[in-house]
Amino acid sequence: MTSYWQINRYNHVAVETADQKELILICYDEAIRALQQGVECTLQKKFEEKARLLIRAQNFITELMVSVNMEAGGQIAQNLQDLYGFFLKSISKADIKGDMRLVDQTVKMLSELRSAWAEIDSRTSAGVVPNQAYGQVAMAARGFAV
Repeated sequence: MTSYWQINRYNHVAVETADQKELILICYDEAIRALQQGVECTLQKKFEEKARLLIRAQNFITELMVSVNMEAGGQIAQNLQDLYGFFLKSISKADIKGDMRLVDQTVKMLSELRSAWAEIDSRTSAGVVPNQAYGQVAMAARGFAV
């Protein structure tokens, strides 16, 4: 039987050995998972757990926000910063108003961004290094301003 300690240790090692792109994907995955679980807790009237999960999601989004390289990223970096700020505000607003539709919308947008990062990651792994134009096209194709 696998213990909590073993799972925790496995996760710790996975994070320590991940490269930057993998860490970004982990942050997206964990933020999305926490938001989805927060919505479930709301439906089950587990409000303390919902609050903890929404804060967890905000912490992962904040981590994404501070990882943006503003010097190298130009306008794309600024757009990402703006999106992450929007997500943080939407989550707070959803919690205050009790409107989980805002959380659902945030999950949808985070999922689309995560897909874009995963696509860039797979192209980079295959030896294709995305340039700034690719990033702009990928973001525009998903409906985000570039």
